[in-house]
Amino acid sequence: NKALAIKVGDRVGQLVNDSFPEFMRDTFLCGEGYDKNIKTNREIISDRGIFVDKKRYILNIVDKEGEEVDELKFMGVETKKTTLPEEMAKKINGFVRRLLKGEAWTDIAPDVVAYKDTLETTDDIMSIGLPKGIQKVEQYTQDLKAGLATRLPGHIAAAIHYNAWREKMGDKESIPIVSHMKIKVFYLTTPVKMEWREFKSIALPTDIDVIPQWFLDNFTVDRKAHLKRLVDKPLENIIKAIGEVSPTKQSMKVDSLLEF
Repeated sequence: NKALAIKVGDRVGQLVNDSFPEFMRDTFLCGEGYDKNIKTNREIISDRGIFVDKKRYILNIVDKEGEEVDELKFMGVETKKTTLPEEMAKKINGFVRRLLKGEAWTDIAPDVVAYKDTLETTDDIMSIGLPKGIQKVEQYTQDLKAGLATRLPGHIAAAIHYNAWREKMGDKESIPIVSHMKIKVFYLTTPVKMEWREFKSIALPTDIDVIPQWFLDNFTVDRKAHLKRLVDKPLENIIKAIGEVSPTKQSMKVDSLLEF
């Protein structure tokens, strides 16, 4: 139980500190007084956790340095990265929190599927864009037009594609994408052939006020591909450690049939 775990943790910390003076004298030849300069504090006690890999884990913390808490600690997992929109990271963390609080994955899975359905049908297309920062887009554009750029980073290609369409449509209202901007990248269901190359994605400035009508008229975002990147992949990279996968309607139906 929690009380026993805290007691054991505190005792281990005490024994570690008791061992330091002898270690410091034997290893570093520290004299009396200096051999007690190194000490540790017991940091956390967790009742449940998922260890994905080295330095990649999620812990449900119940005690932090002697004080009772109720919080999660995320280390090295996808929901801590800036490539995942903050709201989606919070939602995925919420599913993981429920799991670490003891709720069965079979009870959580329907809510994951419902959340993905909401994202797949949302009218707010910006909410499912892949966030990126951009650098050197001007240089890449010049090189591409001159036939010098044979390979482009995906988000750079998406930005160039947006700027090309903005120019093609004579759009003076939408802001161009320039270096140091924050952008949202969108995968397309059908590649688009332009003068210089074929584009499989397109970007929008994160701070754009109104999505251009030409964007809505000419492009269809591959929402399923976005859900894989924004929900399935980051979630599975956590729960794979316990043998689970991100649920779909099909997988839930199969699971329900197998129960019988």
